[in-house]
Amino acid sequence: MGLFNRMMDRIGNDVDEFGVAAAPAEDVTAKAETEKPAAQVISPEKLIDISDRCLATAALSMYCAACDGNISIEEYMEMDINIGSIKGKNKLPAEVEKELDEISQNHNITWGEVVKYLDKLSPDTLMKMSDAVADIMVASDGVNDAEQAVVEQFANYVKSRI
Repeated sequence: MGLFNRMMDRIGNDVDEFGVAAAPAEDVTAKAETEKPAAQVISPEKLIDISDRCLATAALSMYCAACDGNISIEEYMEMDINIGSIKGKNKLPAEVEKELDEISQNHNITWGEVVKYLDKLSPDTLMKMSDAVADIMVASDGVNDAEQAVVEQFANYVKSRI
């Protein structure tokens, strides 16, 4: 069980009631046969959704990693993995790429700045990103008091959106 799930349990929520369960295993062969090529054109709405998720993940990840005043190499690696998994095969607009660069350089990002990105996401999306963010905080040397406070802050934010 991830750090976020344990936190949600501690504040009195059963995470499973919100549908946070492991996805069933995929048939890789069937998926490869039906998958569209990487150069597919996606709708503007889908591109906005991907961009919003990527920016929110980057902002929250930076906030989590920087909360204790030290961003380790392991935390940077976890952030890269999280953001890279969202980008996937889609080319993001130049302005989104620029904003991602700005976020990655903002080691003093505030919770208010993070919330402006989180507010664009659905509660389901927020629940899905919670464990990935927790992974950032435990990447280097466990969870300290500042990181635990961020976990609680994010858990309360998600709870307020559900």
